[in-house]
Amino acid sequence: MNSYNPDTRPGSHRLADSVGSAEFFHSDTHDVFEQAEALPKWQQDYLQISAGAFTGSLTALSLGPVQIFRESMNKVVDQHGQPWENSFAVGVPLSIEGEGFWCGDRLEKNSIFFLKPNSELKFKTPEHSDICVAVIDSRILKEYAETIEELSIDHIIDLNGATPLSEALCNRFRHTFLHVITALKANPDVLSSHRIRLSLLDDVMSSFFNGFTQLEKLPRKHPGQFVHRHIVEKAREYIISRKSEPLSVIEICEALRVSRRTLHYGFIKVLGINPVTFLRYLRLNGARRELMKADPSSKVVNEIASRWGFWHPGMFSTYYKELFGELPSHTLRLKK
Repeated sequence: MNSYNPDTRPGSHRLADSVGSAEFFHSDTHDVFEQAEALPKWQQDYLQISAGAFTGSLTALSLGPVQIFRESMNKVVDQHGQPWENSFAVGVPLSIEGEGFWCGDRLEKNSIFFLKPNSELKFKTPEHSDICVAVIDSRILKEYAETIEELSIDHIIDLNGATPLSEALCNRFRHTFLHVITALKANPDVLSSHRIRLSLLDDVMSSFFNGFTQLEKLPRKHPGQFVHRHIVEKAREYIISRKSEPLSVIEICEALRVSRRTLHYGFIKVLGINPVTFLRYLRLNGARRELMKADPSSKVVNEIASRWGFWHPGMFSTYYKELFGELPSHTLRLKK
């Protein structure tokens, strides 16, 4: 296990003392909830919003104040998440197919994306996504920048969202990520050596700062999806608070005091699906989560379906199989 524990005391951020241990693992998943729970040190909620059987993978390194991971998924997922306190995240797509939005900004193939400290990630993934992300304790990052690299990176740590950049710069970040992940997959036992861990941390920090120096003048961005995402989030909260009620679009519009057109456009803009489809998908994901925790010997499919507002068992099974690629009885039997 990685024993790094953020310490808020002054003068406690000596980088060389932060790599007492390290953890590296790879996991293949077949469920969106397994994918969300696989990443350590993050609080995450994943909602599958495109149809078909889900497959994903996660490869992750925890090295003192640094976490590096590669995540691949084959479905559109509406992600909400947050890493540990005071951490800064930066990442790059390896490959994407379809439209995705990171914190309201369109995710391009050649772009770098950021999550500033203590902010919530809201990520609508493309249909197929393969991304690499580094998460770093922001206090140690700033101290390293000032004492080792003699740079001020306050403007970088405050970045949030995705920014299109040159292919050459994106490839530099990709090379850093893949160089580390590929080497450790081939020989994870090297992490047992403290000197190797310290050398790896040095290489990682140096490589990222070489990339950071190219981010001095980022192109000016437009506001992105803030208003539309706000509408979607308010609608999501309202729907979850009334999960057993098959709400209508009219009820949501009245509760949020927005027009049907505004609600529809917000969902299409942010998630690529209309509000009616989102209503159904959110309730189906909620039912699936309960089925995965239920006793396989019990007959609770209809009960769980009813709790999530599905009054017709046959239609529930049809909708469920359409979204997840299997019947609810199969989930109950095999996912426990």
